[in-house]
Amino acid sequence: MLYYLFICSDFSWRRRFYLKAIKHKPRFGDAYNNLASTYAQLGQINDAIETYQMALVIDSKLVDAHCNLGNLFKAQGRRDTARKCYLEAIRLNPEFAIAWSNLAGMFKDEGQLSTAIAYYREAIRLCPPFADVYSNLGSAMQDQGNLLEANMCYQTAIQLRPDFAVAYGNLGSSLLASGDAMRAMDALRYAIQLEPNFPDAYDNLGSALKVLRQPLSLDTAPAGAHKERAKFKVHDHEPIACFRKALRLKSDHINAYSNLACALHDRGLVREAIHCSVTAARLMPLFAPAHVNLGSLLRGVGQLDQALAHYHQAIALDPSFAEAHTNLGNTYYELRQLV
Repeated sequence: MLYYLFICSDFSWRRRFYLKAIKHKPRFGDAYNNLASTYAQLGQINDAIETYQMALVIDSKLVDAHCNLGNLFKAQGRRDTARKCYLEAIRLNPEFAIAWSNLAGMFKDEGQLSTAIAYYREAIRLCPPFADVYSNLGSAMQDQGNLLEANMCYQTAIQLRPDFAVAYGNLGSSLLASGDAMRAMDALRYAIQLEPNFPDAYDNLGSALKVLRQPLSLDTAPAGAHKERAKFKVHDHEPIACFRKALRLKSDHINAYSNLACALHDRGLVREAIHCSVTAARLMPLFAPAHVNLGSLLRGVGQLDQALAHYHQAIALDPSFAEAHTNLGNTYYELRQLV
């Protein structure tokens, strides 16, 4: 609390000095730019936007003001306006790597992964030791299904910044998707060591521990995997504890609710599992897998009509969702058997 008060006091003092500078020199663009940054750090977003705009009226060539203004517009959901800000920053300074990276992030959010990857690569070309961009590039590669290159990007980010918790968390997620739950667990635990309040890392760690509880296939397990797995034992409660921790840190974490529902169901805690799935579907009503998961849980307790409703909802959201069609057919068959 004292630290927070100190930070707020520090920002307040900075604001006072910038206002004094503006009072003495009303057309001082840099002072407006710095004042806007202070407002943003204090969470006074509308004041920050207005002050950045004033800075740009005074000096339209303040590249970082364009970029920071874009970040604020993006946070407000004004994506087209944010894009224009980033493009203007790049027009003014084509070598401004941060603007290329921010624009790449917008393309990634919109699912335009190839464009995002190209823009991230340009940011890296302009600023090779840019750890954040390597991590974001890895995330785009992972979304594209290119896990090997994603892992390489995360590892480069970690080499550039050894205490980069997000990069360790992303690496853990990618290793888990690659089927390497052991290394994923190690990366995720280290991410949490670096950043104890990291909900995604706890969620993915829970998934890794859940995988590690399952027996290895004799045919597909890599050499030495059985010996390595035998070094420790994962208890039933550990994945659940991780998912619950993720939700304590981020109460609307959709993946943590879905994963917790599956873990609770595996332990026979069906009513709790259904409650988690209902919450997941409520938090993200347009996410088809959430409806399929809830439908499957309801079907398991004999609530077939409600299960059908959620399967139909999933198909309406994603007509190509094969599992939803299969589950729907199976449920209709079960209903017919009851007649």
